[in-house]
Amino acid sequence: MTRIKAVIFDMDNTLHNLHAAAEAAADAVSLFCGAEFTLHFTPLNRDRPSLRAEFVQFFVCEETAEEAFSLYYQLELQCLREFDGMREVLAVLKDAGLKLAVLSNSDGHSVYPRLEMMGLNDFFDAVFVRESFAEIKPSPAVFAAVLEYFGLAADEVIMVGDSLKNDVAAARACGISAIHAWYGSWENRDAECAAACPADILKSIFEKK
Repeated sequence: MTRIKAVIFDMDNTLHNLHAAAEAAADAVSLFCGAEFTLHFTPLNRDRPSLRAEFVQFFVCEETAEEAFSLYYQLELQCLREFDGMREVLAVLKDAGLKLAVLSNSDGHSVYPRLEMMGLNDFFDAVFVRESFAEIKPSPAVFAAVLEYFGLAADEVIMVGDSLKNDVAAARACGISAIHAWYGSWENRDAECAAACPADILKSIFEKK
């Protein structure tokens, strides 16, 4: 069996719990701004332009909206926590000599501060963000570019992500094995290979090795 040489991780809701951080930050902004109910947008998987527009719609006053928007992102960053056991998983993979990468559809303004805040930067040999390529996941061109970067064949790499479409199915369509990060996903568990907790990632990877 081909030896696995690299693991590609999605970022949000795979390495860390963005769901929890976003909800906590949104609730805090609502209270701080005196809103009588929780912000009616869901600040998950949104880029900054669309999220800013929803703040303006909610608060009406653009000045208040901008202040709330800035506060939200500061709080979201402070609330970020990697999933329990994820740091240990990354350490084991790194010690085993595997190359590690982040492949995210989020922009660099979001990804780099998040990795730094959690102290995960040094685990990764490469970090690919929205701006890294002309296309984003689930485009096959993105996965091809990452394989080319590492000089590896598809069967030497594993993708780990919470999205069945963007991470799991897209990787498999390119010949890359994939693990569904079900612990961070809102989707049904993938029938072929899923991790109920970060530790399960190691079981799947080393079984394949």
